[in-house]
Amino acid sequence: MANTYKRFIQNQLEKAKSTASEFITSRSEEQEEDTIELSPQAYDELRAIADMQNTTVQEIVNSIIAQYLESSPYELTHISVDQKEDNPLLYLDGICKLED
Repeated sequence: MANTYKRFIQNQLEKAKSTASEFITSRSEEQEEDTIELSPQAYDELRAIADMQNTTVQEIVNSIIAQYLESSPYELTHISVDQKEDNPLLYLDGICKLED
């Protein structure tokens, strides 16, 4: 009876370890998807700036990305009907951009 109980406890412990390991692994994979790799030199320069400004590298990078997105000219260029009639591939290009 004692051996059966001991095996039961060991099996439960192994299941708990396995579940915890899977949980930790899945969390690590999720975090890796959200990371951006910087060159060591760029990171060192940003780290120095962050230290001077009493902030973090992540806050600086987020600010840089926000500024880029605000200034990025990603507006669609208007293509006239005449241009589309001269080049039917422009119709296809317009359709593809609508689906993106």
